[in-house]
Amino acid sequence: MKLSLAVFATSFAVAAEAGSLEKWANIRRQLSYEMVAGYKPESQVTDHCAIDLDQKAIEAQLAIGTNEAFGAARKIYNTGGNSKVYAQVTITPALTKAIAKGDSIMGRGTEDQEVAGKTGQAYEAGDSNIKVYYSTTDIQSAYVGCQVGGLVEPTLKGCFKDSGEFTIGGDTYTYT
Repeated sequence: MKLSLAVFATSFAVAAEAGSLEKWANIRRQLSYEMVAGYKPESQVTDHCAIDLDQKAIEAQLAIGTNEAFGAARKIYNTGGNSKVYAQVTITPALTKAIAKGDSIMGRGTEDQEVAGKTGQAYEAGDSNIKVYYSTTDIQSAYVGCQVGGLVEPTLKGCFKDSGEFTIGGDTYTYT
């Protein structure tokens, strides 16, 4: 045991001197996620699990029994609102460089708070229409602050403003 600790301490000291610890400084290990119906996920699934809220909203509209409510149920079915929530925006100027799927996008919300998102696909330099998925948390009861899509009663508190500025990879873009 003493030998193992000595080897570890020596390796750690050598790595620290070489400056290679910087790349590990912001890595956080997720040891566990919330149980989902008796299942223990190995990754973040809170956004996927929210589809039951879309189902509940559809059922509520169908229970009303009118043509208008049926149309609202169809809209929720087609566009969701609780799971995989995104903002479709046009940015100016067009992207000056390519961005990868999952790249971070930061902007301001409806209450001027910071709102985080990410790209759902890669975009090339010159693209100006992008889809930004709202960032989610590991806690199901508070997984996302923006719930829109086809919902009859959307939650806008955590949504991006209708227009403003995004920061993508250190560059600032205006969006509408």
